[in-house]
Amino acid sequence: MRFLMTLAYWEGAILFGGLFCVVLWKLLTGAISLSYLLDGDFRDPDSPTGFSTTASPGRTQALMVTLLVAGYYLLQVIHNPKELPPLSLWLVGVLGGSHALYLTEKVQTLSSGR
Repeated sequence: MRFLMTLAYWEGAILFGGLFCVVLWKLLTGAISLSYLLDGDFRDPDSPTGFSTTASPGRTQALMVTLLVAGYYLLQVIHNPKELPPLSLWLVGVLGGSHALYLTEKVQTLSSGR
């Protein structure tokens, strides 16, 4: 039984480590572009496609809050690696509120322009 647990641990570590390395390599070589990561679309009647892109404050705050919440959760896991910590209500509320603000901004910009 102990052998299977050790084997599962190392298989998981190799899988996640390999995925991390592949994504990092593709980011560094430019195969995955982050150029327009924080840009959002808005209606633009002067554009040939009807849409243009600009920096999106909603997208920026959603990314920052997501990274902060993920970092906090990761610290909780590192503090007690034996089990996953429970999700607290404030953590879910902050993340949900952040994404609700992002979606509100997205609906507003796509329906009425900037």
